[in-house]
Amino acid sequence: MLTDYLLTFHFAGSTELILKYEFSPTLRFAVEHGIVVPYMGAMVLFYYAAGYFVLRLLIDSEIYFVGVAVVLLISITHVLGGLSWYVQNPWYSNSVISLSMISVLTTLLAFGYEVLKKAN
Repeated sequence: MLTDYLLTFHFAGSTELILKYEFSPTLRFAVEHGIVVPYMGAMVLFYYAAGYFVLRLLIDSEIYFVGVAVVLLISITHVLGGLSWYVQNPWYSNSVISLSMISVLTTLLAFGYEVLKKAN
């Protein structure tokens, strides 16, 4: 996640471009209000804590590998998202958004699987 934002600020060139083209509304808010450093710190802590606690909860379950895959997919998505400022291609950007949606869909399917398994 930190890599995403560092690459974004490096390759975007200006905060005006970030405000105009950035996909993340929370990053745009942080840039608008001059709170980028605290925002980045909070996001790094949130992502680390969320990943740690989710994987800790799943450690003895049969879907632990799904949790690991989702965490890795989100990490890869963030790095590719930061690089999208360098690539600047609509197909590439849409692919990055698609990877993000795949991670959400995978998480929802795993959750649904666990709910159905507990119901039976």
